[in-house]
Amino acid sequence: MKAITTKADHVLRPDRPTAVPKWKKKFKKSYFAYLLMLPSVVLTLIFSYLPMPGILVAFQDHNIFAGLWNSPWVGLKHIKEVFQVPLLRDAILNTLMLSVMMIIVSFPAPILLALLINELKNGLFKRGVQTLSYMPHFLSWIAVVGLTYSLLDVDGPINDLKLLLLGADTERTMFLSHQALFVPMLLILSVWKEVGWGTIVFLAAITSIDPSLYEAARIDGANRFQMHRHITLPGLKTTAIIMLIFTLGGLFASNFELVYGMQNPFIDFPVISTVVFSSGIQQGNYSTAAAVGFVEGLVAFTLMITANYIAKKVSRISIF
Repeated sequence: MKAITTKADHVLRPDRPTAVPKWKKKFKKSYFAYLLMLPSVVLTLIFSYLPMPGILVAFQDHNIFAGLWNSPWVGLKHIKEVFQVPLLRDAILNTLMLSVMMIIVSFPAPILLALLINELKNGLFKRGVQTLSYMPHFLSWIAVVGLTYSLLDVDGPINDLKLLLLGADTERTMFLSHQALFVPMLLILSVWKEVGWGTIVFLAAITSIDPSLYEAARIDGANRFQMHRHITLPGLKTTAIIMLIFTLGGLFASNFELVYGMQNPFIDFPVISTVVFSSGIQQGNYSTAAAVGFVEGLVAFTLMITANYIAKKVSRISIF
């Protein structure tokens, strides 16, 4: 049978344009955001990923003259030392205790301050409070330590005020030499410096809550406390859980500048970061310092994965 052809079969159809891959469309749409992100990615690669081969030092008796690949390998020798040497064991326990107390004290503080700032009705006063609470964040930790030494010095204004209130015969106090005051001072300084800056995330989360929920609650006769309990706090739950997961990831990352700056001959409170500095940098025990850092990173990674898993199971909120 002869094939039937139609006139339309002989018409030359124009070439269809080649389909653009989806990733190219997304990149073209968001290229400016990627451009802004580029410096952060480059800095992360340089300072976080490129130094990673240095962790091999923890498994060697490292000799800086022999180099990374020619130093003798010793397996887990230095990892075992982390748990056997009393100084390192004390540093781990001190770091754990300080970090747990820091989370208990400093984690809820920005949430409470954000709730209080959100209640302010006078816009000018509200912005003033926010600005004043943010300002300590821009001070370096060394500047904070210097201010603390000036205030709490034996001849400082705190002791002058004490003498003014209690009489000139009152003995001046060496606040900075009291071991019992060391940890409370670290907690107070950490909260003072970072509480305002931490409210930014939670204030942004509060503004994203649907205002109609508050209107409905107000019509139903709810007071401010009930609105916070049933609307604001549930609205902050996702942000709070994500921030808590990140915080737990840094549980073993003690604030070196603050702890080292506040230490003096009267204070005996080693933490992981100060031991790494004194042992690794000052005494040249690079392998031990690297082993401490390796254990610290391993524990932090495990804590973050565990916290993320528990949060996902309990509230279906997770970072991955």
